[in-house]
Amino acid sequence: MSNPSSESPSSGGAPVEHSLLKKGGPDDMLLTVYRKVERKLASQLKRHLTNIVGSELSIELAAGETAPFADWLAGQETDSIYLQFHSGVTGPAIWVRISRLFLTGCVDCFFGGQFDGETCATGKLTRSEIGMIERLAAAVGESLSDGWSAVYETTVRYGGYIHDKIDLEIDLDDPNSLVSVARIALCGHAVEAIDFVQSIDGLAAIEPQLHRPAARETNTIDPVWQRSMKESFDQVYMPVRSVLARPTMDLSQLSRLSVGDILPVSPTDNVPLIVGDRVFAHGSIGEQNGGVAFQIKQFL
Repeated sequence: MSNPSSESPSSGGAPVEHSLLKKGGPDDMLLTVYRKVERKLASQLKRHLTNIVGSELSIELAAGETAPFADWLAGQETDSIYLQFHSGVTGPAIWVRISRLFLTGCVDCFFGGQFDGETCATGKLTRSEIGMIERLAAAVGESLSDGWSAVYETTVRYGGYIHDKIDLEIDLDDPNSLVSVARIALCGHAVEAIDFVQSIDGLAAIEPQLHRPAARETNTIDPVWQRSMKESFDQVYMPVRSVLARPTMDLSQLSRLSVGDILPVSPTDNVPLIVGDRVFAHGSIGEQNGGVAFQIKQFL
């Protein structure tokens, strides 16, 4: 495992600082943004896990606290599974630890048994446990995506799991991570089942997107833009015509037509006024100021 560095290589030896760590500052991101993610994450995780184990459970997700990633990993003494997730296309992974005890309990409940809060499989993972890891990974991935949707839209992708923490490698400019611990009660037995570990580097990478102003619920029309659009449309010319009659005749009649022939037109109050290819109105033909005029009687 690579040891995370506490100094940024581009800072000349100065410790890395992010606005995310400045509690009480103008952003106060750790308290205002990630708390929203955690609240939605907890509710969605409960829903997805309940569908898997087939029994009711409760989740208490503690507020995330900053801790060096290496220290958190070193403190994991019990047998655990480490799931890797990625948000977006770049940035450090999100790591999710699932205790082997909780994994065993999920397998038992999935196959109709009961979780006693103590019995835990050991050694090599069984086929049933591997299958359950895939189900839990899907549930956690969907919950993370739902949780982050509280502040910005992203897709969280599952990247696989690691059983031995020695194989877990991460390279960070800032050694700190934000760790949220989920205590889950399954069949009445509560265990510290899942840890969500989000690196500060990862949060810093998405911070610019989190500062985007919230979309307004209603659209406000710019009066200058509206007036400009109206003036532009007022200058658009459209072909307008009316059709008095549509007589039909055979080819012999058509061939005998000559200058001076009269085609009878029946008087009607239903002459169409056509704009472009669409009938715009109906009316009648009359006279005004010595000329032929069209009087509109009905708009369509």
